[in-house]
Order: sequence, then C-alpha cells, then structure tokens
Amino acid sequence: MGPYFWAGVFLLVCPGLGWAAEEGAVSVDRIFRELGPEGQSTIRILTTAATCPALVVDGQPRLMDLRVGPRLEPRDDHPGSIFPERVCEVTHIPAAASVQWQGRILPALNHSPRKIVVLGDTGCRIKWPGFYQSCNDPLQWPLAQVAHSAAAEHPDLVLHVGDYAYRESPCLASGCAGTPHGYGEDVWQADFFEPMAPLLEAAPWVVVRGNHESCARAGQGWFRYLDPFPYDPLHSCSVSGGTKEAPDPPYGVLLGDGLQWVVMDSTAVSEKKPRPGNAAVETYFRQFAQVARLTARSTQNWLTLHHPVLGYGYLPLVGYEPANYQLSEALAEHHYPDWTPPGVQLVVQGHIHTFELSRFEGISTLGLIAGFGGSMLEPPFPGWVPGHNEVAPGVRVAQSYNDQHYGYLLMERTEEGQWRLTEKNVQGQTRRLCLLTLNQTPVGFHCDEVFTAEKSSELPDSVGVADYLLLGEVHDNQAGHALRQHWLESLAKHGDFVLAMEQLNRARQAALTEADDKVQGPVVQSDPTLRSMAEAGGFDFKGWHWDFYAPALALAVNQHWPLGATNLDRQSLMKLMTGKDPLPSVPLHWSAHQQEILTAEIREGHCHLLPETLLPGMVAAQLARDRSMAESLVAWHHQTGKPVILLAGNGHLRKDTAVPQWLQQLDPGARVVSVAVLEPEQMHDPKLVGVYDDTFEVPLQPRVDPCVALRERLSGKLSPPSNQKVP
Repeated sequence: MGPYFWAGVFLLVCPGLGWAAEEGAVSVDRIFRELGPEGQSTIRILTTAATCPALVVDGQPRLMDLRVGPRLEPRDDHPGSIFPERVCEVTHIPAAASVQWQGRILPALNHSPRKIVVLGDTGCRIKWPGFYQSCNDPLQWPLAQVAHSAAAEHPDLVLHVGDYAYRESPCLASGCAGTPHGYGEDVWQADFFEPMAPLLEAAPWVVVRGNHESCARAGQGWFRYLDPFPYDPLHSCSVSGGTKEAPDPPYGVLLGDGLQWVVMDSTAVSEKKPRPGNAAVETYFRQFAQVARLTARSTQNWLTLHHPVLGYGYLPLVGYEPANYQLSEALAEHHYPDWTPPGVQLVVQGHIHTFELSRFEGISTLGLIAGFGGSMLEPPFPGWVPGHNEVAPGVRVAQSYNDQHYGYLLMERTEEGQWRLTEKNVQGQTRRLCLLTLNQTPVGFHCDEVFTAEKSSELPDSVGVADYLLLGEVHDNQAGHALRQHWLESLAKHGDFVLAMEQLNRARQAALTEADDKVQGPVVQSDPTLRSMAEAGGFDFKGWHWDFYAPALALAVNQHWPLGATNLDRQSLMKLMTGKDPLPSVPLHWSAHQQEILTAEIREGHCHLLPETLLPGMVAAQLARDRSMAESLVAWHHQTGKPVILLAGNGHLRKDTAVPQWLQQLDPGARVVSVAVLEPEQMHDPKLVGVYDDTFEVPLQPRVDPCVALRERLSGKLSPPSNQKVP
C-alpha cells in the first residue's frame, strides 16, 4: 500500500523519526502586478538591494521608482515590526507591452479576463489565547498548495478579498514553533509572499483590504506592499497609536464586455451594533454613495469588499449570524431596492472563513463569500439554510450553498456571457460547479456537487445490510478523509451505529467511554472537550492529523454513537516485534500464501529497506492489531445490537489478510463490507484487485517521497534484536 500505510508501524520501531523536509531560508526579491483605480497596472518589487532595479519593457530598460524605503525602527506599539526591504514600483505600462525581469516574462494584462481565481483569508492564524493553527503542517495550513493549484489554472486575473497576515501572537502550541509573529516584514513573507509566490507570478491581482490590515494590526505592511494608491506617509499606519481608520475611496476596475469591479475598503467597521451617530456608519453611507456613482457607468458590476453585506456566518449554540451591522445600517439609510447600490449583480466578500453562495428573497444581487483560502476555517454549518434567516433587516436567504473546506474559486466567462463558478479543493479538484446567471433578471444560480468524475461518491447499497462496515483511508490524504466524512454524514441520516477507530487505544476504552459520557453536546471539531476525549482514548496527536479525525468524532458525539477503541498499545506491539512476547495465532485456514502477501506488503511499504530479520516481528504485530480490531468490533456489535463502522487504514480492510479474516472467525455468518479509499496508482495495482468489496479513487496527495526520507533516516538506526524469533 505504499510507505505511508506502514508509517504507524515503523514509528513503533524507530520512535522520534520525522518526515518533514528541512529547507534553508533564502532571501529573494518578490515581484507582482496589480490593478488599481481605473484599472491602472502597477508592477511592484520587494528588494533588499540598495537601489530599485530596472525592468525590460518592450526590449528597453525602464527604471523602477521607489515607493517606500526600509523602516528599521518599529512603531512604539508594534515592537519588532520592522521592514528591512525597499518597495519599488512602476505604473502606466501599456497593457500590450512585454515586461521582463531577471529573464522572466511577467503575466500579460488582459482587460477582458475569461478566467479569474478568487480567494481570501489566507494567513496562518496564531492569536492568543486559543487560536493556534499548525503553520508548519501543509495539511493544516495548505496555502502553498492552494497557490500552486490556483497558478496551474493559468488565470487571467486573481482577486484576493482581504486578510493576508494572521500571525499576531507568539506560538504557544505545537505545530507553529519557530514561526515569526507580529506585523512586520517577516510575518508578511511567511503568511503571504512565500506561499503565494507561484500565484503572484501567474497573473495580475486585484487586492482588497481586510480587517487584519487595519492600522492597529498589519496596516503598515498593507500600505507598503499592496495598497493600490500612491504611498502617502500621512495615510500609511506608520504613526504609533494611529489606529483611527481613514479608508481608501472606492474605485472601479473596468474589465471589458461591460463588466466593472468596484473595490471598497471596509476596514473602518467593527463587529459591534452601531449606536446613533456612529462614525463608521456615516463614513460608509458616503462610501456607498460613491459606489453608486461608479456603478452608474457600467451595465454589469461586481462589488467586492472584505466584510459581508450579503452573507451570513454560523456559530454552534448561537446560530446564524447576519452580515456586518454597521455596513447594514449604512445601506439601510440609503433605502436601495436591492439592498446594494443600483446596478450591482454580485457582491464578492470574505471575512467569514467559508465558501458561500446565496440568493435572497426579492433581491436582484447574489452574495458570494470566498474566505476559505487557508486560515482556520469556521466550524461546520448545518446542511440547510432556513428561509427566515436574515442576513440584514428584511433580507432573507432564499437559496444558499456553503462549505467549510480549504480551497479557492475559479470563475470562467462562458460564450453566452454567463459565468461558471467552480469551487476547487486544495489540490485543484472540483468540489462544486455552479452556473451564475447575472445578465438577466432575476439573477440566480444552479450548482452541482462533484466528488469524482468517473463514479458516484455514494457508498454501495450493500452497506445497508452490513453488520460491520469497514471504511478505509490513506492516512495523509485530505481528499480521502473528506469523502469518508461525507459517507458518515450520509449514514447518520439513516440509522444508529457504533463508531470504532484504529486511532484509539483499546486499553484506554474505559477512559474513553467515561470522557465521552461527560461531553455535553453538541460539539464542533474545534471544541477542546472533543480533543480531551480523544486524548483519553489514547489518540496520538503527533502521529495522526487531528483535523482529519475530529469531524468524525464530533459527528459520533452529536449522534450519540458509542465510540470504540480498537488498536493495541505501543508496549504490546513493541514486545511482539522484538520477540519478547510469543508470536500470536493466525486466522483459521491461514495459508503460507497469505503469510507471504502480508510480509510482502510490509517489505514494500518500507521501501525494501528493512532487514529481513525484522519482518516476522512486524507481521506478527500486524496480525495482532487486526485481531484486536476485530475483537473490539464484535464485542460492540453483540453488546449494542447496532452495526459497527471501523475507520482504519486500507491495509486493515483487506478481505484476504486482515480484519475481515478475523471477523469471519469471531462472528461466523456476519455481514462484512470493506470499502477502500485509494490514490490513482493504487487503483491500478493488480495486486489489489478483488481484495475489497468496493474502492473509491481520490486525487494523489502531494508529498515528499517517503522512501527518500526513510533511506536517509534509517542509516545506522536499525539492527535486528538478538532475541528475534522466526516462525
């Protein structure tokens, strides 16, 4: 099954070995192109050089101007926030001009873009007291992969809806050790410029200012690096204590075929309900009037701002949360018939860490939220939106889709003048495909949810009669875990189950059950009590990606499903593998051929690098684990009378060598269904034909070649124990 299938077993033999690649930090210049007021194209470079460089424009050198020089003395109220590089820029380059820098050709400027990437809320969230994202784990903070996948779309334009820098507090948790924090250049590099590099060089950008770019937070970096207006020291957040916001004026970017984006700076608002005479309400009353003057000059208008005016959030135990109160109050004072300024068909927003597309009763404007680019996601929303849910006074949701998975949006202009919106996951695979009808009244959309193109994502009908349903995984494959969670949520609508997991220690079953009984639901995957319950059950937070398993545990708790621990403890396995305990029994009718299959799987799973004398002990440990899982499943089934679901690696689900063999022996006549989740290479492996009841393909998870890492780490670390027994 490949090296990752056996990673858990190998770590028992070689504890402490890691898989992360170490890379040296290299200082490089950053270059990008953005569109500002009236679509003016600006090229900027961040450089540590003593002078601004020159570009090559249509074969001729063109010196760049200094936008702002280094700042080595931090603001008094922002210790450590320094900016050692200078920012250079050049404007008014013709759209058709060829622009080169250091041998690279910069992306062309298309004033009628056909393909647009939209994303936002992308930085790694580190904020005291309780929000610590694992910035060092690309599975938990996947922005680099998101940027790589989005760049591979070859877009004509990129829209970022705000919030770029999130590493505000020192790291006090595992997973973010050594990360910079604060609001200086080091945070901007780590949170934005480094991971975004391929996408920054793929296409011009339109950028929106978010609340994280306020003067009290990362505003200095915003005005130095991204603000589309000329740099003004008096309007740059560079003065200590200068937290009073003066937002930039709205501006339009004309994009051809009658389409205009109107960009609005909403940073001056807060989340509080306004009192009479609120300054932010008065400011944005005037801002919306300016937006209306801009929209009057175009037939199609998309308003883009960070804080939602047509969108909602959701918090467990609180319920649906409306759009920003202060912006809503400013809009209410205008009495716009469609809530937004006249002529707006689509509002593109961020701030809420989700994907959301909504239509509203009696409103000819759609609401889109794209805040799922990388920062810590919202807790899962319910799968339905009540018709009475108001995003603003009198503005009710008529139709909505939302999704709390990382990714980005791809918007493509069709030949008919409509827009096709595709929700993409981290690897660039399609999760949802929507057609937006924006050039007719009423506006609307139609969406289809997509998991795989070749095969339905639904489980086979045979699972409905199973006593034991075994659902597999490639341990580090994010798409596979998402698909399996979809199955669990579907199953929860039709019955009660016991949820058993490979990741929980059978010796800790009593502690797990006691902790489960104490949890007062409903819970979400970020709930600390859920993590404490998993810890009681022996969940290894270093060995397993918690974010992959927390949704399943939360679902089980909220559905009142019993939780079954199935795995053997580390000490027992070590005794088996080192020959200190006698070899376990094998299933009835076990053959030499089956023994060789299991041995070959372990040998191949460790890249043929293990000494042959170690293999019998590891085979014994695997047999013992499979029997332990089966014993736990049978005990729960007989105790509760409910069908039992096992979540485990695909290797434990093999009908020829693993848990199903033991289930046949321990519970003769029971109905067992084994469903594997495989990557493409495994789907085409002839050795796996027929070893599962059903298989589902998921995209390959990008990863460093584990055989290379294993080979480097094994040198001199393994030697066969002197008391190793051979069957």
